[in-house]
Amino acid sequence: MKSKTSCFNATIFKKNITHYWPIWLVYLGYLMAVLPINIWLRTTTKTYYESMTAAARQYSIIGGVLSSAISPEPVFVFSAAAALAVFCYLYTAKNANMIHSLPVNRLELYVTNYLSGFLFLFVPEVIAFVSAVLVCLANQIVCIQYLFLWFLCIAGITFLAYSLAVFAAMFTGQIVAMPFYYLIMNYLYVGCLYLINQVVSLLCYGISSTWNPGVSGILSPLYWLSENMRVESLYDDKTGQITGVAVSGGNYVAIYAAAAIVLTVLAYRLYKSRRIETAGDVVSIGVLKPILRWGLGLYGGMVFAAGVTALLQQYRQVNEYLGFLLCAVVFGFLCFFAAEMVLQKNFRVFRKKRVLEWAVFTAAMAVMVTLFRVDAFGIEKRVPAAEDIRRAFLNMDYPMEIEDEDVPAILALQQQCIEDKQQNLEAFREGKDYYYTTFRYYMKDGSVFERRYPVAVKETQLADETSVASRILSMEREPERLLTQLFGRGYEGNDYYSGYIDLYDERGNSDTYVFNEEEMEIVLGAIEADVWEGNFDSYQLLSIYGENEPAYMNGISFSYYNRDGFYDNWDYYYNYDSYQGSGEQAVAMSGAGTCYISFGPACENTIAALRQIGAVNDEWKLYTYSEYEKTQQAVEQ
Repeated sequence: MKSKTSCFNATIFKKNITHYWPIWLVYLGYLMAVLPINIWLRTTTKTYYESMTAAARQYSIIGGVLSSAISPEPVFVFSAAAALAVFCYLYTAKNANMIHSLPVNRLELYVTNYLSGFLFLFVPEVIAFVSAVLVCLANQIVCIQYLFLWFLCIAGITFLAYSLAVFAAMFTGQIVAMPFYYLIMNYLYVGCLYLINQVVSLLCYGISSTWNPGVSGILSPLYWLSENMRVESLYDDKTGQITGVAVSGGNYVAIYAAAAIVLTVLAYRLYKSRRIETAGDVVSIGVLKPILRWGLGLYGGMVFAAGVTALLQQYRQVNEYLGFLLCAVVFGFLCFFAAEMVLQKNFRVFRKKRVLEWAVFTAAMAVMVTLFRVDAFGIEKRVPAAEDIRRAFLNMDYPMEIEDEDVPAILALQQQCIEDKQQNLEAFREGKDYYYTTFRYYMKDGSVFERRYPVAVKETQLADETSVASRILSMEREPERLLTQLFGRGYEGNDYYSGYIDLYDERGNSDTYVFNEEEMEIVLGAIEADVWEGNFDSYQLLSIYGENEPAYMNGISFSYYNRDGFYDNWDYYYNYDSYQGSGEQAVAMSGAGTCYISFGPACENTIAALRQIGAVNDEWKLYTYSEYEKTQQAVEQ
């Protein structure tokens, strides 16, 4: 009689359920806390939702709950725990031999254990979903379609996270090593990109340490999901009431779910070819051992070399190329043989064959570092194409947003910085008469392209109207740009409702003078007049004025509301993407804003206005920091 081949073993499945029940019980407890219990607690909070309509209250509750429940990190942690539990027999020789001596084939073992671990996660998610629906219906919350969207997304994330954890489990025979492999797989791509960026920023001219992987970051699942899985509330522009909930990132979950199928099959192929004797080994696949040595040697060597070189540069001028190369060789040696010690589980690793391999590894690393130094890949000379740029910014003394029609001129300015490399580096090495200038481009593919150059601001450059420094300063002196720097983007629509100035007397006492509505108009008009007359240049253009024109320690502050939305100039510059709605039009995050204005003796109109309203008088005065310090010394004597 022909024997029957099975892909599932009920006995092993039951053993997994009864042995590892704490995993699914803890995961169930977590899901119940963040979903149905959280919904119930929010429904009992009456005061917060009193001013909302019934529909807005529902959306607010569901949106607030799902924004935390959609987080992928806990799913990945519990997935790793589930995979470790059901495949833990692979990590000790005794258990591996015992399990594989049973009358079951590897397909049956794999499928049974895989399904066991997956159900540890999927069943609690189903229970939490059903419980949340019942809690919603019991509290007259009918927008449960968003709970269904959450369930689909979290189930897809679970499928990916668990499949990746099982895949990682097949690479090692050490239970302690598996979480590290799992973490590496989730961050390998963005980690390598970040390291390359740090190395290049040290060795190449103008490369900024700011980085953004763009859409390619999808190759690092946990990183990408953490950045892109969002649940946000939708608001009505007129009433300000919540009108719905938006769950974003579902398309990425679908892509990852398809990838999880491939990972599941590959994990089985690895399991099928796995040798039982590898139980207890850090790496269970022989071909990966040199990859581990080279990978840890290269990554560890570069990380430590970059850190030490950057630290040395803070205290003295060193040749970054020679310093980095020396550190990379030393730390690469340590990391390379540390990896070999882990692989061999022995300190006697300095064998001839391995030393020769290390020599080849070191030569390859030196060649790679040298290629970056001589810009063999054209990184220094790269200037993006205007048609690929979504928004451009230029920042020497303060960030300036560049209009689309002016982008080609800014790209030409960047090209001029590249051509002036030698004179800029000469000023940098002298340690004076230079100022860092950043070209920041938000690209249409979602990435950020940034270059940061030490631009020479010597007298010769300032006297030359065609120099980079002169051209940028002429832009920064434009009154409209300075007003944006002082009062924020869209300052024309600011409705100021309060303002004050800090004052001091000759005894060192401090006081705050609060402006009334009429006084605010007078002071604001005076500040604007000083901007148009160029009196604020001394206190905003530090690249050329530095501390030669000391500002007062008396700062002026204004609070305002802007119905079109408040944009802080620096925040808008660094977080431009967070202000994007559809990706084509900026959407303000808040309608209220505050500006703090530093001014000095050159601002004649502002000083006159403060005297006119009586804020500054014979008792309460304006002091620079040095003047105030002298008055304090006189008081102490």
